[in-house]
Amino acid sequence: MQVIKLVSVATIALAGAQLLQGCAPLLVGGAAATTATVVTDRRSTGAIVNDEVIEKKVYLSVTNGITPTENHITVTSYDRKVLLTGEVDSQEAKDKAGQLAAGALDVEGIYNELAVRKPVSASQRLSDSLLATKVRGVIVGTKKISLNQMKVVVDRNIAYLMGILTPEEAAIAKKAVAGVEGIQQVVALFSVESPEMIEMRMKNNTNSQKNSESSAQ
Repeated sequence: MQVIKLVSVATIALAGAQLLQGCAPLLVGGAAATTATVVTDRRSTGAIVNDEVIEKKVYLSVTNGITPTENHITVTSYDRKVLLTGEVDSQEAKDKAGQLAAGALDVEGIYNELAVRKPVSASQRLSDSLLATKVRGVIVGTKKISLNQMKVVVDRNIAYLMGILTPEEAAIAKKAVAGVEGIQQVVALFSVESPEMIEMRMKNNTNSQKNSESSAQ
């Protein structure tokens, strides 16, 4: 019988967003923001663009700032909060990576999930990539959550979930991902907000987008 460990590091935001400061991760992930993505993404257009820039800046800063070794680092940013995953060869390198990531422009929080160990094999990385695809499919299959509201990272069979969700959505996502065969642990790094707060967030995003389009004309 497989035992799944659920680790929830959610930021509860009902009266205002509270930033979770602490650790960091490193591998560049992210996709170009399309019109459809902007409409359904709960981040502002500026945050979407910033996340893509942050991932590249932090990756370069960390890889240039720690002693070159066989480190394998992945950087993922969501709503200006950075997740560092992968492997480094010492605690000193892990701490240094977290400090560099935290000091990058526009970064508002760090989750440092780097493991101090030898880099995993190419076959493990391929397995993680396939698992991430499976996890995304399961999330879509719930028909309750859009992938535009989340980012998914799988590293050494550990699923890291980032996003802006309601309490109900967060619970659904964690439960669904925990049931994916091959996933050994779920780390939820959500910003959890009330439905009312998310509705207000989306209205503000829409108004900002309209104002930007009007100014461009």
